[in-house]
Amino acid sequence: MELTVLERRRNPLLRREEVRALISFEGGTPTRREVREALAKALGKDVSVVFVRRILTEYGTRRARVLAMVYENREYALKIEPEHVIRKNEGQAS
Repeated sequence: MELTVLERRRNPLLRREEVRALISFEGGTPTRREVREALAKALGKDVSVVFVRRILTEYGTRRARVLAMVYENREYALKIEPEHVIRKNEGQAS
């Protein structure tokens, strides 16, 4: 999987960075966990503060657009992120 960060926008009010990225892959679409780990590594952050909101696969291609939120700390992320997004990123059933 190859990851390219397209946009990083700082949101000081919510103490986070909103990241848009493009991933290229072989085979099936990468899991949320794989994308989360790749983003954390690319941004130099801990996986626990990265929350993938959306993975949109482009029809007929092996690419997907990703929207993720990267918080300053985990406690603040748990206050802001919707519960279903936290469950999806933590690997728990919805």
